[in-house]
Amino acid sequence: MPEKSLNPVGKIGAQEAEALLSALSADNSVIDFSDVSDVNFAALRCFLDARRAGKRFSIVNAADAVAEKFEDSGVGSVVNVSRKPKQLDMSRYEVFGESFLSKAYNSDDGDAMIKVYGGHFPARMVAQEKAMARAVMLFGLPTPLVGTLYTDGTNNALDYERIPGKRSFSRVISEEPERLEEMTVRFAAMCRQLHSTPCDTAVFPDRLNVYRSVVARCDRLTEAERAKIFAFIDSVPKATTCLHGDMQMSNVITSPRGDMWIDLSDFSYGAPMLDIGMWYFLSKLNPEERVQQLFHMGNAQMAQIWDIFAREYFDARTPEALAEAERRVQPYAALHMLYLCVNYWYEPGLFEFAHKVLIGE
Repeated sequence: MPEKSLNPVGKIGAQEAEALLSALSADNSVIDFSDVSDVNFAALRCFLDARRAGKRFSIVNAADAVAEKFEDSGVGSVVNVSRKPKQLDMSRYEVFGESFLSKAYNSDDGDAMIKVYGGHFPARMVAQEKAMARAVMLFGLPTPLVGTLYTDGTNNALDYERIPGKRSFSRVISEEPERLEEMTVRFAAMCRQLHSTPCDTAVFPDRLNVYRSVVARCDRLTEAERAKIFAFIDSVPKATTCLHGDMQMSNVITSPRGDMWIDLSDFSYGAPMLDIGMWYFLSKLNPEERVQQLFHMGNAQMAQIWDIFAREYFDARTPEALAEAERRVQPYAALHMLYLCVNYWYEPGLFEFAHKVLIGE
């Protein structure tokens, strides 16, 4: 879930820039320029110096003239700046897919695809997805190029480079079930490579801070229960390797161009088990209906996929090793379920499972 944003108004000079930079925090690192009319060189220098010093922030909803100042000065090559959304016109697009949060469309010239989010998904969050996708691409990991933000006043959208012949790993398995093991082994190898890649900690967030914020905001927890979960979070090994944040087979695509990661709005850094917990939840703890919606297959196939994944990722070659992998990953899965409860929905059983694993009651 993208972070809160700061909302400056009017012209931004050095004093205003310094105040904004001082107000940034671990869960408040997005600066919304919706109401900013101008930014001067002194402010640009402040943003540049802060970014070079390791300050992590992004700017969204900048007017064209303001964004051009960042770009013309070169500061835009260091600081992530997203422009205000343009008017959404779907007359050149044809629907081809749907996920839990968005619908996807292809352009009539074959060059682009666009993801259209419902009104429940605000423009700031779509802008954050653009900022993360752009940063991941510049970082060097394989991912489609990201383009322009759009809105029709209710729905928000973002377009991407269209990858001809692409299919998600989950789609390949649903259409060619005989390739289940092959695609799962490839997925595990991609995850291991991702989790061995050092992350740019000045650009991407610490995943543990994301979870700390969730626990702090969960109104279903007592202070004693929060303290217990915070203790678990503090016990997680510190790491600065890359995390996808929404690591699953639907977020990896394959095509004649090779395999690529997609849906990168939660990209971050931290211990790899934080990603594995998400994948375990989706593989073993998700309702059948949602599994069918997300992966076009059922729970029996997903359980088989998890066993192959665990075998390859953890080198778990015996039933005992598989059981140990599941035991280790369950608290991380529970932590992600709590994240889903607070940020998206309280589905029956979701909070209760997370509570039982993390609190022990």
